[in-house]
Amino acid sequence: MHAAARTLALAGLITLLALVTSAAPVAARVTSGPTVDIHSLAGLAPDGRSIGVQVLASCPERWTVVEAVVRVSQPGASGQASFPLTCIGSIRSFGVVVPSGSGTFQLGEAQVTASVVIKRGKTARADDSQVATVEPGVLVELAETALLQAGGTAVVIDVAVACPVGTTGRESRLVVSQAGRVMGVGTYLPVCDGTRHTFTVLVQASQGTYELGIAQALTFAEIEHAGETFFGIDDDGALDIVS
Repeated sequence: MHAAARTLALAGLITLLALVTSAAPVAARVTSGPTVDIHSLAGLAPDGRSIGVQVLASCPERWTVVEAVVRVSQPGASGQASFPLTCIGSIRSFGVVVPSGSGTFQLGEAQVTASVVIKRGKTARADDSQVATVEPGVLVELAETALLQAGGTAVVIDVAVACPVGTTGRESRLVVSQAGRVMGVGTYLPVCDGTRHTFTVLVQASQGTYELGIAQALTFAEIEHAGETFFGIDDDGALDIVS
């Protein structure tokens, strides 16, 4: 699970999105001036059109944010994006999706810079720069319905997966359970070419019999890059089994 924990979640891929979280306050208080700090890992969107970056930033209360920007550059691509910093006197975490303004981002390394400029009569500035490791994000999405098969001994469900060029799909599991009495597992193999592929997965019940109605589904789309394993995860607690 070491590699899975490093996935930016992406999860959430790591969908790539699965790599980007909403801003949330943390306990540390700001003493004076703005701060900004870049995480050393970044997440590549499956199509290479964006990179997800995590930053910590803060500024003192009653100051006005003039600029809060993250910039990402690689030899063949670059881009920038702002993030919604407000001056509340505490450090917050921001997941920033940086789209490519030119070219396509790649796995490997990227130069990431972040800057915060604030104003209250005078201006103050904070900057950070980091050579970040760009890891693959995995987009995975389960269908909302599954089709009952063979008198309830199985169901068929679609799952859509996208993973970056340069990664390799590994056998991935899809679990469908119902009411705590029926359980089954199906498998599929992600195709990693940067585009979205839909797989129709047969899930055979290993215990019990599926019925029409609500069930639960969970899948881990597994890929490999540079000897490490990464996951995209999706679950559906209200999967509708239909005939």
